[in-house]
Amino acid sequence: MNRHQPHELWWLQAKSDHDVFIRLRRWGVKPCHQLHYLQMATEKLGKAYFWRSGTPPRRTHAAFVRFMRFLGHIRGAERERAASVLAFSRYQDLRSWINSVLPLAYELQRLAPDLAHDGPNPEYPWPPSAPRYVPAEFEFDVWKQLTETGKGRQLVQVIDITIRRFAELP
Repeated sequence: MNRHQPHELWWLQAKSDHDVFIRLRRWGVKPCHQLHYLQMATEKLGKAYFWRSGTPPRRTHAAFVRFMRFLGHIRGAERERAASVLAFSRYQDLRSWINSVLPLAYELQRLAPDLAHDGPNPEYPWPPSAPRYVPAEFEFDVWKQLTETGKGRQLVQVIDITIRRFAELP
């Protein structure tokens, strides 16, 4: 018998995927593998959040940006709690930050093969009809943004905080 609610199942898997991402980073594994696990963790994080309502989220890989947008539109007293959980001093700071990182969050979300279409993704960084790169040698622009810019590093940090403190989110 399963003792977990659906949102907990999705969160536990997001946490597991994120743990693999962290280990791969520590070991210096190629970015394609790290991105694969980070993308999967964020997708499941979004699905876990929306499952909390008791209703299954849409069947899509596009859950992370929707989750980020939702956090940017929290109403009432829950605003400051969300900001605090995610290490922002004010909700307005969180909301401004979300708006500034949405394009990067979108690029991370689009790493799912279903969403990438002919664009690069960690499994196949080429158009299906014209393979030209080894995924392990491909230079992903989103990886550079996540690791070489303050905004990207902060997004990775907030993803980590969100996964660790998921139960505290409004």
